[in-house]
Amino acid sequence: MKKLLFLLFLINHPASAQDCFKSCRERSTACWESLKARGITATDSALECDNKIIRDLKGCAFPGITLDKYEGGKFKIGELKGNVVFVHFWFTTCATCIAEMPSITKLSQEYKNQPVKFLAISFNDPKTLQAFFKKRGSFGSIQTSLDQKAIEAEFCLLSGYPMNLVLDKDGKVLEAWIEENPEAGRQEGFYNKVRLLIEGCL
Repeated sequence: MKKLLFLLFLINHPASAQDCFKSCRERSTACWESLKARGITATDSALECDNKIIRDLKGCAFPGITLDKYEGGKFKIGELKGNVVFVHFWFTTCATCIAEMPSITKLSQEYKNQPVKFLAISFNDPKTLQAFFKKRGSFGSIQTSLDQKAIEAEFCLLSGYPMNLVLDKDGKVLEAWIEENPEAGRQEGFYNKVRLLIEGCL
C-alpha cells in the first residue's frame, strides 16, 4: 500500500523546473504501475507514459553537467548558455539517428553565424565514434559522449533514440521528443520542425 501511494505521488507531483530531469525512471514506473492496477497492460500505453514525461520536460532547466568530447577533453554544457541549442541523443547503429544527420548538418550550416549551437550526445565510446565519423563524416554538431546509464539517469532518456530537444537561450527546454522516422529520404518534417523551433527563439 505504501509503495502504491508513493507511485501515485510521483505521478501527480511533477518535479520542479530545476530537477525535472531527475527520477524519470521512477515516474515512468509509477505511471505504468498505475495503468496495470486499472487493468491496462498494452505496450503502447507504457510508451505513452514515457512520452508524457518527455513532453513534460518543457520549461525545465537542462542539466549542466560535463561531457566527454569524442576527440578528447571535456565539454561543459554551461558553455552553451546564451545560444539556442539543438540537442541530439544518438548512437552509431541507430537508423533514425543516421537518417537525421543530413538535416542536422544543413541546419548547422544555415545557422553558423547566429547564436545557435548543435550538441550531440552518444553513449558510444570515442573509438567507435571516430570510426563512424571516418566512414560517414561528422554532422555539424559538438560531438560528446557519456556512459549509457549516466545518459538515462541525467537526461531522462527512457524509451528510445534519437531523443531531440531544443533549448532556449536560458538553457530551458522549449521542446522535447522522440523521433521515429528511419527513412533518410523523408526527413522534411524533422528539418522543418527543428528550424521552426530555432526561429522562434531568435
